[in-house]
Amino acid sequence: MSAVRCSICKMRILFKHALFLPCADAQPQADMCVGVSNGVVAFVGAQPPEGFDPDRQIDCHGALLMPGLVNAHTHSPLSLLRSGGEGLPLQNWLEQVIWPYEARHTAESCYWGALLNAAECIRSGITCVCDMYIHPQSVARAMSEAGLRALVTPTVTDALLEEIPNLLTQILHLREQWANHPLIRIGIAPHAVYTCGDRLLSAVAKLAERYDLPIHVHVSETAREQQDCLSQHGVTPLARLDSFGLITPHTLMAHCVWLSSSDIDLAAQRGATVVHCPRSNLKLGSGIAPAEDFLRAGISVALGTDSSASNNSQDILEEMRFASLLQKGTRGDPALLSPAQSLAMATSAAGPATGFSLGHLAIQEPADLILVSRREPHWQPGLNSQADLLYAASASDVVLTMVNGVILYENGVHNTIDMERLYRTLPRFHPSVM
Repeated sequence: MSAVRCSICKMRILFKHALFLPCADAQPQADMCVGVSNGVVAFVGAQPPEGFDPDRQIDCHGALLMPGLVNAHTHSPLSLLRSGGEGLPLQNWLEQVIWPYEARHTAESCYWGALLNAAECIRSGITCVCDMYIHPQSVARAMSEAGLRALVTPTVTDALLEEIPNLLTQILHLREQWANHPLIRIGIAPHAVYTCGDRLLSAVAKLAERYDLPIHVHVSETAREQQDCLSQHGVTPLARLDSFGLITPHTLMAHCVWLSSSDIDLAAQRGATVVHCPRSNLKLGSGIAPAEDFLRAGISVALGTDSSASNNSQDILEEMRFASLLQKGTRGDPALLSPAQSLAMATSAAGPATGFSLGHLAIQEPADLILVSRREPHWQPGLNSQADLLYAASASDVVLTMVNGVILYENGVHNTIDMERLYRTLPRFHPSVM
């Protein structure tokens, strides 16, 4: 695996004859050339410059070359529990299915589950993942081997309260271990206000501030969470987190389905990023987040799939479509969440909170890109490629995924993951035998 990645890494690649979309708010440019060298975009133009001698040329005729997609909220190892616990609301689903299962999870099972998730993400055109889970070393290892850019945020809860000093030390060790890796960043994830008390939230806030750790947290996912926090603490979940200093420009707030108007104002003031997970929220019966209100308030809104146990796929194109259609339909305004806005949510919006440069294919920017085939009937007659991408495209249209200048997937073949070995290994971690 490493040898394959190494050889691909050294390649200078010329993409030619592409319909090129450099970022969400740009217009596609026809018949363009894009050069990649040393992990970054080397040039963009109608012709390659003199002196650019590529190791390989890729003809992109009939395809859209665009920034890679970002999955800003997932729990990768839970791919092993896909379709588990159907028909339950969030709290019952957690208590009856997820938490008992997680008690049996090991570092090894988390690695293989994360690798499965990485394979699905790569196949779907996702080039960056923000993961929240236990056994973070296993998750980081899987993402690194797969070649994905990833923010790995270890989950902490009061269930581990007695181990908190040791746990926080382990997170700092993890951060040091991955500090020089070009693709992996380490953050911290206080799970939610209903699983984290004062002592833990205070410790996390101090650690995050001192070591500049991105924060990843569930916020107001259900009406019950919102009401319980108001009853027990007299404030909303977001206000409670903010009282500890946990709502910052480096915070990813997953779900936010039930934010109040004052919550929205506060999130905007703090510069935090909302991660909208429309399909998971619908499937668990949690509600529909007011994404349009977030955007109008000036909040950065990214997209996440949540885990495959609650979705049940890692398909950001579907999340983008659901997000747009839900806001249009529930508010009676077909102009809401335009293709450009929706694509920004799927590509660049998580950048400030994660610390990664995302969603812009410009010279010297990371070569995190995908090639999407436009040869299928649902792309024809091609009147508006951005609208086609939002309303008609499928993850199966992705024919190439590149991260940091490395081709991870091309035309049905994974270059960094041994899929046969993965499929042979997965039965060992089926929930019925764990």
